[in-house]
Amino acid sequence: MTKIDEETFLEDNPIIQKIYPDDTDYPAQISILSPKKILKPLYHIGETVPFSGGASVVGTRKCSESGKQFAEEVGSILADNSIVVISGLARGIDSFAHKGCVENDGISIAVLAWIHKLYPPEHKPLLDKILENGCAVSETLFMPESFPQSQFLKRDEVMAMISDVVIVVESKSKGGAKYTADYAKKKGVDVIKCKTQTDDPELLEGHKTFLANGALEATSPEHVIELISELKEKKETKETKNNLDDFMTGP
Repeated sequence: MTKIDEETFLEDNPIIQKIYPDDTDYPAQISILSPKKILKPLYHIGETVPFSGGASVVGTRKCSESGKQFAEEVGSILADNSIVVISGLARGIDSFAHKGCVENDGISIAVLAWIHKLYPPEHKPLLDKILENGCAVSETLFMPESFPQSQFLKRDEVMAMISDVVIVVESKSKGGAKYTADYAKKKGVDVIKCKTQTDDPELLEGHKTFLANGALEATSPEHVIELISELKEKKETKETKNNLDDFMTGP
């Protein structure tokens, strides 16, 4: 697509706003975690939502019944605790996390691979529900004509960077959720891995892999909240210590 195509499309679709890196609504975490990256504008639909203090909930599309229930309950309990739920609106874990959040009147952010044409299309009613209190964002307006799969990895990177923590419900040892968790760890964002009641050997092996890579294990949705509180407390303590050290050493 050419520049004029984009301009025309945005003029014809005023619900899509373009947020530039120097705008006050642009996620500060992206600038902080990728200071050397040439920052891209974000395309935004919906409410103006603060991009801070949120939690990404991710996982496999082919999840177990236990995984579906766990993801939905995590989305709901995060909403209960006024934590923004961030996910990719994909089939499986993503959709159930969004569903649990919005059905509990929480705020959710759908991070999309591209924004002009919804994928998967059957999640349009869920997206409409998300937009009542939350928003959808993407680094990309149009689906690329070649290698569109790469945009899903870009989506995963954005999710990790705008989150305080990444929660993986169910995942194999490879795939999009693993990429999101690895990228989060690389950027210093904590990862929580949920223990669901599944006998799927690939999901069980994936669980072990995440824990071996440093993820914290959560045995219930309530435990997820406990871990988030502990991580927040540790972060605040560390920041206070750093500020005190800076004060004591002086200029």
